[in-house]
Amino acid sequence: MSITSFGFLALLFFGLLIYYIVPRGQWLVLLAMSLVFYYFAATPYTIVFLCISILTAYAAGGVCSDIEQATEKGRKRAAFAAILAVLINFGMWFALRGTDLWVSLSYRLSLVVPFVPRLRPLPVAAALGMGYYTLQVIGYILDCYWGTIKPQKNPVKLFLFVIFFPQLTTGPISRYSQLETLYERHRFSYENVAHGMQRILWGFLKKLVLAERVGILINGIWGNLPDYTGWWRWVALLLYPVQMYADFSGSMDIVIGAAEIFGIVLPENFRGPFFSRTAQEFWQRWHITLGAWAKDYVLYPLLKCKKMVKFGRITKKKFGKRIGKFIPTAVSMFVLWMVMGVWHGSFKYVLGVSLWYWIILMLGELLSPVLQKLKSICGIHHDSFSWHFFQSARTYLIYAVGAVFFRADGVGEALEFLKSLITMFQETPNTWIFFDGSVLNLGVTHTDLNIILFCVLLLLIVDVLQEKYGYARNWMAKQILPFRWFIWLALFVFVLIYGQYGPGYDAAEFIYQGF
Repeated sequence: MSITSFGFLALLFFGLLIYYIVPRGQWLVLLAMSLVFYYFAATPYTIVFLCISILTAYAAGGVCSDIEQATEKGRKRAAFAAILAVLINFGMWFALRGTDLWVSLSYRLSLVVPFVPRLRPLPVAAALGMGYYTLQVIGYILDCYWGTIKPQKNPVKLFLFVIFFPQLTTGPISRYSQLETLYERHRFSYENVAHGMQRILWGFLKKLVLAERVGILINGIWGNLPDYTGWWRWVALLLYPVQMYADFSGSMDIVIGAAEIFGIVLPENFRGPFFSRTAQEFWQRWHITLGAWAKDYVLYPLLKCKKMVKFGRITKKKFGKRIGKFIPTAVSMFVLWMVMGVWHGSFKYVLGVSLWYWIILMLGELLSPVLQKLKSICGIHHDSFSWHFFQSARTYLIYAVGAVFFRADGVGEALEFLKSLITMFQETPNTWIFFDGSVLNLGVTHTDLNIILFCVLLLLIVDVLQEKYGYARNWMAKQILPFRWFIWLALFVFVLIYGQYGPGYDAAEFIYQGF
């Protein structure tokens, strides 16, 4: 069962009816819906892995309670329980989702050291959403240990926190403190239901209308790279971020909308990322919950630990205040980006996400004074539209380069692709690809191309409204009733006519579903 399927919509509809009819047991209704969704969307037996995660988190939470940590012995016991629970959860994820990491590593080691065995993937399926719920569970364990939250005493309620069905496929990565409303009573709210349905509809447009059509172009080029050289490679480079954004943010709209109709507020995961002026700002707007999790549970604890503080003092004395402060930050940021790359589960992500962005961010930090002087010498107005546009275009290109590693089958193919973008200028590229009709050979029609252009323009308008009003629907709420109904009905009809769905169509999995 996909979150774009009719089965998912039926689950929402019947679940919603029961949810508001049985107000006292609403969280049990959500649990039942989550179990039904998991049964149809995943390999059923893999729910055992979720149960193990819950048991470790529940046990560690009990040991990490305020009463247990009242004594020195209790604090040591709590630290041991927290570390053990984190290692168990990370170990399960690494064995099942991190397969490419240890299989590839064993293969490379065996080439150097003959007696090292070449490992094979475990003949066991990973649990649905394992990358997302593992981070949620680890966050819960650490929050309990640090005393940020009070441990949940009911293991079944804790189970709901992990298996809550809307976010199980593609996130977002929620904190326990954000989802405590799961257990509260929610009265029927027309506003919640209307806003949730509108958000789901908007997500359907992104995924079923835009992402699926752009995907045809991307798959056509990447599926036959030897025949698509020159400017085709640049088309693939610049279009793939559009597909990723429409696909991933579309899934977030469906997920957040599905939760909203039940009165549950999930954290936002996107906020106009392509308006970002720097790579650092981009990651504050893209996959927000992953970046926030990495900062709170990796970066800040590492920067605040005694050894890193001591290391910072040494570097300041030896290299001066600015560089001395930069070095421990760079080391901590390197660890953070490595964690984010490893979480994606493959060496190509470690290189394309972690190393690439770490280098970009560190260079930006080091060269900041020089760049500021250059801007001053050139007389660049920081608030001018042209400068903002240049910064956003530069950030888009930086992300597009990193995204090549997402689409490529491996590091070698990604590097060859990026190299061809430069070497193509030594040849005589075909500059008429948009005018000679050859783009239609990729499987799209003129209508599809017009729909893509229209949807991209629509996304741009909505993101602009989001920048100004927080939510585009805040602007919609100020419009007259006939106009609002016309917009939503037109959007519904548009998705109904041009959406790629139905029994004869197999919509592609969400790009971030594999994590």
